[in-house]
Amino acid sequence: MVEPSQADAVREYIKSMEGSKVQLDTGETATLLKGDVKEKNDKATLIYRYQLM
Repeated sequence: MVEPSQADAVREYIKSMEGSKVQLDTGETATLLKGDVKEKNDKATLIYRYQLM
């Protein structure tokens, strides 16, 4: 969940991260494919899609 007051900032940040690679503690690499914040009924949820390499 995301604080509704922070939804725009989180959306902007996650969109700027699209295509970046993140090294996980397990040694795998995750590529962030797509992300967004969905807002509904005064609630905000971070949704993202990634690919493990």
